[in-house]
Amino acid sequence: MNTDLIVLYKQLDDMKQTEEVLQIKNQIKEVLYQKLKVHFLELTGIGRVIGYEELQTELAKAIELIEVEKEMMR
Repeated sequence: MNTDLIVLYKQLDDMKQTEEVLQIKNQIKEVLYQKLKVHFLELTGIGRVIGYEELQTELAKAIELIEVEKEMMR
């Protein structure tokens, strides 16, 4: 579902930015932010099981991937 929302958001980027399009884009952003917060809470729960050090290591790897993605988008 997240992928579908991201694809839709990108499609909306290519459209004329009318009031309706901007409103839908903002709603999609809100949903994605809420999902992100839920995922972080889930990660905290996972950290309780696998250990916070291991979780921190995995999150550092994720941050590295995000940095690569950011550079590719420039």
